[in-house]
Amino acid sequence: MDKPCYCKSNKAFFQCCEPLLRVLKVPSTAEELMRSRYTAYCLGDVYYLQVTTHDHTWSDQELKFIQDWADNSIWQHLDVLQSSEDTVEFKAYYIFEGKQHMHHEKSRFIKVNDLWKYVDGEVYENKVKFMRNEPCVCGSGEKYKRCCFKKLQ
Repeated sequence: MDKPCYCKSNKAFFQCCEPLLRVLKVPSTAEELMRSRYTAYCLGDVYYLQVTTHDHTWSDQELKFIQDWADNSIWQHLDVLQSSEDTVEFKAYYIFEGKQHMHHEKSRFIKVNDLWKYVDGEVYENKVKFMRNEPCVCGSGEKYKRCCFKKLQ
């Protein structure tokens, strides 16, 4: 079976985000770009994140910080809450430095010369308590305590 895409699109990676990351195809929607950017975080592809960001040049220090965050996080799951032509609200679940996190953002995108670019996002502070007996945030179907909770140790 083909490897499922990191962005949880229910498509195979080679049919979903891989052609975008390899620049064989361009994202046709803001949501497609956002999903591919999530996948880039999963794979530590900071170059893709930089070139898909609108009107911002990252310093070496910013690139190093983002690369460190991407490389040292265990990316678990992506939930797209709502999507319009130029905004996408999502929640991304990940483990960083031995702690469970959820990043909740409403991102804005702009189309420049037929290419979608990330502009910025409104980040919501969600204080979420991850319950051991609830279904795991990664979508495995197992209880959290039997799945991703073990990665916190």
